[in-house]
Amino acid sequence: MDRIVFRDLDPVSSNREFLPQRDNPSLVNEIDTAVELAYGRIKLDTPIYLGDMSFGALSGIPNIALARAADRTGVLTGTGEGGLNVEVSKSERITIQWASGRFGVDIDVLKSGLGIVIKVGQGAKPGIGGHLPALKVTEPISLARRIPAGKDAISPAPHHDIYSIEDLGQRIWALKEATGKPVFVKVGATNYVPYIASGIARMGADGIIMDGHGAGTGAAPAVVKDNVGLPIDLAVSWVDRILREQGLRDGFSVIAAGMVSSAEDSAKLMALGADAVSIGTATLIGMGCLMVHKCHLGFCPAVLTNKITANPAKVLSMEKSVEWTSNLIWGWQEELRWILRALGLKRAVDLIGRRDLIQGINLNPETAEVLGIDTEKTTFPLVGFSPEVIEYAEDDADYWDDASKGHLQQLSGTTGRSPGEAMITSMGSIAPPLVDKPRAILDWLVCDGAQVTRPSIDPYREEIETTCYLANGMIRLSSPFFFGRVPSGSKKLREIFTRVAFSMGLIFDTDDSAMTSTLGRALVLEGEGLLSSNSSSLPCAVTVELLEELDFEKDLERFRKINVPIFLRVPSSEETISKLDSIAQTGISAILVDGDIPSDSRIDIAISVAEIDKILRRRVWDGEPRRSQLDLLASGSRIRGAADIFKLIALGADAVGISKSALIGIGYTAEKLERFDFEVGRERLENLVLGLQKEVKLLAGAAGVSSVHKSLTGNRELLRSIDLDPIKRRRLDVKAGGAL
Repeated sequence: MDRIVFRDLDPVSSNREFLPQRDNPSLVNEIDTAVELAYGRIKLDTPIYLGDMSFGALSGIPNIALARAADRTGVLTGTGEGGLNVEVSKSERITIQWASGRFGVDIDVLKSGLGIVIKVGQGAKPGIGGHLPALKVTEPISLARRIPAGKDAISPAPHHDIYSIEDLGQRIWALKEATGKPVFVKVGATNYVPYIASGIARMGADGIIMDGHGAGTGAAPAVVKDNVGLPIDLAVSWVDRILREQGLRDGFSVIAAGMVSSAEDSAKLMALGADAVSIGTATLIGMGCLMVHKCHLGFCPAVLTNKITANPAKVLSMEKSVEWTSNLIWGWQEELRWILRALGLKRAVDLIGRRDLIQGINLNPETAEVLGIDTEKTTFPLVGFSPEVIEYAEDDADYWDDASKGHLQQLSGTTGRSPGEAMITSMGSIAPPLVDKPRAILDWLVCDGAQVTRPSIDPYREEIETTCYLANGMIRLSSPFFFGRVPSGSKKLREIFTRVAFSMGLIFDTDDSAMTSTLGRALVLEGEGLLSSNSSSLPCAVTVELLEELDFEKDLERFRKINVPIFLRVPSSEETISKLDSIAQTGISAILVDGDIPSDSRIDIAISVAEIDKILRRRVWDGEPRRSQLDLLASGSRIRGAADIFKLIALGADAVGISKSALIGIGYTAEKLERFDFEVGRERLENLVLGLQKEVKLLAGAAGVSSVHKSLTGNRELLRSIDLDPIKRRRLDVKAGGAL
């Protein structure tokens, strides 16, 4: 939204004539900001819906304040899936959420307020259920949600009675019949949300609430929050157009959520096709939120998301909270009026779907087409990052940011309190490409989240298969990743990686054959010593490097004698792609793309993996695609964690090697070599493996994938690019975000 502007508009000049008359009531009242939802059954004085923040995620007083402020200002607020606070139930302008956990919901609760929201998904975690950590499930929350105190409240990823659009239709009509209330359906903005919106409208719902990537939350796995879902602006425009094309738009409400921070944002989303916007984080900031991103810990410094307590020092002022929220809404309404005045519009409803009033600044043409707007190319971005052509940068000083390092160290237990578990965070995402600067092509890619028509798989309750088989089944990995090369000067470090690879069913890519003499779970750089090894000390595979003078047949013959798979190590370069036909016909077991090998034509490893996979799938060998006979691995010091692993597999890799990320995770540096404890390092590395495995499962479950190796490898349909340079996007063979 920051690179969308209103066409030919100078707000200062446009409103100059109104400035001396700002306090003139007749001038203020001539601009009507009211909109109607649910086929006219609900009227909003300002097109604002105050999010769906549950009792428990918030500390009680904020929930009540939001409801009272909604009554006071004529907007609407949602209760979230945490049951119904007794004081909130006294307010009229609320919606009741019917989520997959059904926490605290019965027929009396459902009949409260103005409407019902069936929550299928949310922007912070599409395909993943709600999560309230155990330490925040205090006695009042236990009573409201009707769950045990002190236990994690994790709702199922899917509704277990909704596995199709027809199932959803039955629930919509059942809730309507039981309560007489309008029913909205809330979903995360994912790859096919326009078709989902069409199905929701056809099944009799009164509206859709779409929650975009970057939306806030009380608790979510960081890997899902930062990597799944589409920005709301890319979703709204297509939803509005599809519904209009199919004759479903009139009266059906579209509410847009996710990183909506100002009246200007709301005006742009309305021009793209929304009837109203949902604001959650913005209202919390209005009540004093400091954006610490630790809501899930229950120690909020602004006493908004802390544990419920009777301590008056840790309780927010009810009176001030209602006042602050009401002022925010009235100020928002006034700013929207000024925008409408500048556009020459008398009513907010006249702005809905007016894409002709906006244009893109420094957007690539594909993104502008998805948004349905014209674009004006400028020489610099006004806000955010331009879709620049990304080349490999030799200097990685800026590549490993503190957030990436901290994430890995929490997984491993070097820092934090939950080693071996997926990292949980709160509030909205600050990750690339929407907030932080993209550092690699993978940062411009987001993953899909399953919604209604393709139900997600619950990684907390259902088994997701991560086993990976290489070399025609000769090598079995417990997870689709392995350990890449580590500094060759540290025997202690190499021993740690070798032992953990053996104990956890992985492999270690090392150039020291001595490290495998008893364990045999390593890729070893080829050497004469292997030819005299006995069968009990052989590695699981050997690697040979792609060099100009390499004689393939000679090397293959040498290693056939010891009966081990041969992996050809190649640089991530244009040269490798040009030689691929000859490489693929040599009888090797796998191609290992190493992003750390220098090359004059070096390219981003994501492009190498995608192009090699595509080419091999088109080549036929003995009547079968060559890709089915040849494994593709990717490795390098710039692969940062589970998200990179997941995306590279979706682009075509069978398994992904991590090296520097593992060293960062366990807290190793060259300076610490002498005093680095073997047992501590081993334990941390094992924790890192467990944590990465769980995060891969979370991403797979959110995408509806039950077997990573069978269903994810080369499945580019589960990825979308966000405003990536079209040349790079086409090489990846990934669709533009929002494109159908």
